[in-house]
Amino acid sequence: MWWEYFCLIGVTWSIIQYGFLYLLLTLGFKKHGRDSGRGDISRADEKRQGGFEKEEYEGQNDWPSVAVLVPARNEESVLSDCLRSFEELDYPEDKITFFLADDQSEDSTGSIIETWVRGGANRQQIKVIPAKDPGINGKANALAQMVDRTDAGFLLFTDADCKVPATWVKSMVGACGPACGVVTGMTKVEAKEFLGRMQALDWWLTLGLVKVTSDLGFSLTAMGNNMLVSREAYKAAGGFDRVKHHLTEDLALSAAISGKGYHPIHHVDRSCLVTTQPQKSFSELMGQRKRWVDGVFLLPLYWQALLMVQVGFYPVLIALMVAMPLTGLLLWMAKLSLQSVFIVTFASKVETKIPALDLLSFEFYYCCTSWSTVGYYFWPGKTNWKKRKYG
Repeated sequence: MWWEYFCLIGVTWSIIQYGFLYLLLTLGFKKHGRDSGRGDISRADEKRQGGFEKEEYEGQNDWPSVAVLVPARNEESVLSDCLRSFEELDYPEDKITFFLADDQSEDSTGSIIETWVRGGANRQQIKVIPAKDPGINGKANALAQMVDRTDAGFLLFTDADCKVPATWVKSMVGACGPACGVVTGMTKVEAKEFLGRMQALDWWLTLGLVKVTSDLGFSLTAMGNNMLVSREAYKAAGGFDRVKHHLTEDLALSAAISGKGYHPIHHVDRSCLVTTQPQKSFSELMGQRKRWVDGVFLLPLYWQALLMVQVGFYPVLIALMVAMPLTGLLLWMAKLSLQSVFIVTFASKVETKIPALDLLSFEFYYCCTSWSTVGYYFWPGKTNWKKRKYG
């Protein structure tokens, strides 16, 4: 029957996608920055690698000025760990300034920030002026006000629930050259419980896709919890003021910067590996994903179509297994194998090992969350984020 062949073609196409992504990841993988870890190429070749010029900073006085910006809202349980990691950063103290904003928190976030900024002359607390328009993204509003307070050459963003390595700033700055507007670093979800481990695999899969597409010169997305933006690119794109009505302000800003002709770089290296916290419950996870789906609609139509193919894989697979059980099972195992190899290979780039059993569990988690997200997004109701409602 025609629908059997349709299902067969649909499932096979999804498998081909993963095979193609794996080939690009292994054969076309581009390292960026000063410490690429490759001894078989010269320093000059490394600077030209991937078609982008890399900046070289030899002495302490050569490093450019950097502003680290962290907006925080109700983050008292995690903020202190983030701030302690800042204290270990290896970067000239007179070239780096920390800007922290208490975005109308209802807990002790503000007092934690106030105490921390007293410990150094390069630390500043920003009092956020609330947006009058309820449709404005609170985080984008805070970030826009924070950026207005600095004239640093590079803007480096992370979240209050993240911890950064000592090498973070030098690694991210070193990966950005004149043609680059946005550098996306690596982020790892730190978790021991099942839901958190599944979210970690989801991040590996997503970041792997971002890496492959950025190496091809396309801007798929950026991760606001580990993102560097050049001052020049930020101003050219109109900054966060231009994207205040988008719930995924990092993706919107990245898209605006790419639209001005700047190239994206996804910097995959352990030296820029930031750790973050997972969503604690399935309902919180769905809230996060509903917000992320808003960002999907900012992508070009062909990227939206490719992402829908991934989501549509499972109902088409079920239909195929009803019609042709053995063929469907074999194709499902092929997809699972390629997906697992892709995740394991990408995670190994930053020396992270993935348990084999988690890879099998992830397939069922991915099916469940994909379709739950679709249903939750179209279910009537507003997006609830940081105790604010949008939509």
